Amino acid sequence: MRSAITFLISFIFLIPTGDISMLGIKINHTRKSLDSLKLEIVANENNMIKYTTNNGNDFSVTIENNKVVYMENDWLQDPKGEKPLFSDFVFGQTTLKDIRKKFSTNGFTYRSRGAFTTKNDLIEFNCFEFDSSNNEVLVTITKVSLKEDVTEKTIAAKLKLDALIIADKSYLDRTWGEEKVYDENYKKIKP
Repeated sequence: MRSAITFLISFIFLIPTGDISMLGIKINHTRKSLDSLKLEIVANENNMIKYTTNNGNDFSVTIENNKVVYMENDWLQDPKGEKPLFSDFVFGQTTLKDIRKKFSTNGFTYRSRGAFTTKNDLIEFNCFEFDSSNNEVLVTITKVSLKEDVTEKTIAAKLKLDALIIADKSYLDRTWGEEKVYDENYKKIKP
């Protein structure tokens, strides 16, 4: 019995636990935690601070009640900045098809944040709830040029990562609405 307990304790400590953070900042950290960032501030309005990252991209942090509730890393289209602040994905290369394969689900979307088009691009938001006690949601924002030859079958392979968000689920529910559309294979993802 003792060896079984020892094995179980050893096994628990060997299970990899992902770090759900951007530049060491996590959801629910205090505003003071942002003092550790040695990045240029390019905007500071209301409860949002926007920085320029070392690879030239944008990193925005939203604070509510003195806590970090939302972090967004936007790719500014420079190949030198293709590494996001979270995940092993690659801006401009990782496709929605790759993301679905990695997580074995298409996650969910907020009804208020469905696919939309700009003058040049089709943009999609896919959300993935982490299996963690901190209630974080990963939002992948992918886009494809409207000039691309896409079909319903090829679109997921053409939509490429353009931004990543890590946010508090209750904050997103308050700001984007609680109404969601879930993939039939929906499941929480591991950090």
